[in-house]
Amino acid sequence: MVNDKRMWDFFQNNEKENSEGGRNLRKQLGFSYPRQNSFFNNVKKYIPLKTGDKILEIGFWDWYLLNKLASNGYDVIWQDLSDINIEQTKKQRKNDKIKFKLGDDSWKILIDDESLDWFIASEVLEHMSDEELQICASEIYRCLKSGWYAFISFPCRENLDNSTCICPECWAVFHKVWHKQRRDREKIDKVFKKFKIIKIRERFYRYPGNNKIEMFCWLLMYYIRTFVNLFIDLENKTYFLILQK
Repeated sequence: MVNDKRMWDFFQNNEKENSEGGRNLRKQLGFSYPRQNSFFNNVKKYIPLKTGDKILEIGFWDWYLLNKLASNGYDVIWQDLSDINIEQTKKQRKNDKIKFKLGDDSWKILIDDESLDWFIASEVLEHMSDEELQICASEIYRCLKSGWYAFISFPCRENLDNSTCICPECWAVFHKVWHKQRRDREKIDKVFKKFKIIKIRERFYRYPGNNKIEMFCWLLMYYIRTFVNLFIDLENKTYFLILQK
């Protein structure tokens, strides 16, 4: 069995994806963090900003959303499996409003009961088995204050077979980015049955581009895919959920 922490270390710290060069390349191509910006905008839309609100984000990848939340007055706690990523982030993103916790692959949340105002997991839950997701959902419920919110996104009805790989050395079969389960509406209702579902939306991300031509092309592609999806269930969509305890 592949160790979750080892996989998390690799994907969180992949040099090509997570280096300054990788981030600059994505910016040049117009991939200016649409998922993270969407999260941030929805957070501000649904919950008025109050200085000192405590947010926990698990698995924050390259610090963009984490840093943006902290810079806008929120007290942010980040929990991750990768001690390497934590140490790199501490060195590169010094901010008194960010605290770090090193978790493990049990997915237990290292926070006191009813101590969080918000919980965020952006493209993380797909890396959990059904059992791990049940544990994490219970932990989210335990940690949130009554009446407060969890913001979550993960792939929508992903066809895992399309990204299946096999190791030529040991013949282990695995998903190329370590997704473990396919999530659909039935599973969402079952796993988060303790919560009130405030919003659930299937969406494609719209990349903003760096000039008017890129903006037009990305916008056109977004509307074409959204229209076609009314008749054909296209892949590469994301579920966006807002849950209330």
